[in-house]
Amino acid sequence: MKLLGLRLCEHDSNISYFDGDSVHYLKTERLYNEKHHAYNNLWQWKSDLKILNTNIEDIDEIAIVIDPWVHKLPSINEEFFPAIDYNIFSDKSKVFRVNHHLAHALSCWPLYDERPKYEIIIDGFGDENNAWTVIKENKIFKRGYYNLNGSLGSCMGGAAKFCNIQAFHEQDLAGKLMGLQSYGKIDYNFRNKLNFDMMTINHLFNFENYINHKGDKTLAILTPLDWIKTVHDKVSDILIEFFEEVTMKNYNAHISYSGGVAQNVIWNTSIKNKFNNLIIPPHCGDEGLSLGALEFLRTKNKLPKFKLDNFPFCQSDEGPEKNADEITIKKTAQYLKEGKTVAWYQGNGEIGPRALGNRSLLFNPIFPNGRNIINKIKNRENYRPFGASILKEYLSLYINGPKDNKHMLFVGNLIHKNLDSIKHVDGTCRYQVVDKTNLIFYNLIEEFNKLTDCPILLNTSLNINGKPIMSKLEDALSYFNQSDIDILVLGNKIYTK
Repeated sequence: MKLLGLRLCEHDSNISYFDGDSVHYLKTERLYNEKHHAYNNLWQWKSDLKILNTNIEDIDEIAIVIDPWVHKLPSINEEFFPAIDYNIFSDKSKVFRVNHHLAHALSCWPLYDERPKYEIIIDGFGDENNAWTVIKENKIFKRGYYNLNGSLGSCMGGAAKFCNIQAFHEQDLAGKLMGLQSYGKIDYNFRNKLNFDMMTINHLFNFENYINHKGDKTLAILTPLDWIKTVHDKVSDILIEFFEEVTMKNYNAHISYSGGVAQNVIWNTSIKNKFNNLIIPPHCGDEGLSLGALEFLRTKNKLPKFKLDNFPFCQSDEGPEKNADEITIKKTAQYLKEGKTVAWYQGNGEIGPRALGNRSLLFNPIFPNGRNIINKIKNRENYRPFGASILKEYLSLYINGPKDNKHMLFVGNLIHKNLDSIKHVDGTCRYQVVDKTNLIFYNLIEEFNKLTDCPILLNTSLNINGKPIMSKLEDALSYFNQSDIDILVLGNKIYTK
């Protein structure tokens, strides 16, 4: 049986295909080199199936997650769950429309063997007016609505605009605000007045609250970073209380957490410190929806669990003929020791927005000017923090944070000094724990550690600001030639200037 999962909405289109044996995944922004790419029609995706070595005639069933208004389709029965018949294509395949938030929840399947009891989804919007959903034992337990309760994702986007943050796409506003708010100071007197919860989250971000607290509009406007820092910090408590309410304070409960808001590493860490068995997929945003749609079809047809080879490095993009061998790794580590910037392109690309060692721009974190060097290359705002990758066995010596952070979804406090390039203004670092399941990248960091006594590399995504992560060899070469990058390691080939 051949099955297809589709995300056909206003941003971040993606396709997942089960060929009868294993799953293949494509995020179309990598194909079109357009960040947050979305199909603006209902037919172009069919021709792109060739990337997955299939065509529409071969597909038995299709499950889609769709924003009807984008395609001028009627919005009817938007409260449906789990799915409805939706034969909008003129092909022989049977088509189902899967609930947006259910698809988020089901997209977590590569990370567990048994579906968690609690599935929490928080984003900007799901279907129509839906802002968050709690699924308990496969049934809707609670829902939050934009017009009644507000949307945490949308509130962050609105606050970013209020703080004059600029972005190529509005989907990136909240992430940039997450970095910027760290430059503010918590006003604890104001924080104590913020008696809001998930049911009233829209009122939490109302700047009028801060004006009333300061007693003067001008005084409030002069300290917007303190306002957003305080509000952002309060959200951590609200989310913890929300998770406690849903699980009846079962801190050992197995919980999957997804949706665009689950990309906020600060809030994630607060939740993780309370709920040890929290599962967040690297594709927690809308780029995971086709995987969830595909999982709906699997369970519907009572098929065995799917295989997604080499997760999370499972983009259907262009990989090199051969990955880096021992000699290439040793040479690259030496370049990094010398303070060279290294574009590192191996295997297939990561699923999700984080560079996890296959599509990375790397630098020696010991160099104090590393942040400025990399920001210049990426044309990136100076206030934004950089991530880091650390060998698993050294984590407790350098960073105080969650140990199971393979997908860079949490932050920790830096313990070790002299790592300013990866330390944010608040003393934290968004980090990735690297073990031998990610062997080539592990070997590179290990070799670098032998040369420097530092088991950490600055690791940011191999892309230009406003563009998606590199997915073609020629794009990586072009980027290298036109930028100030010193070294490009393309598989087992090293390019120098």
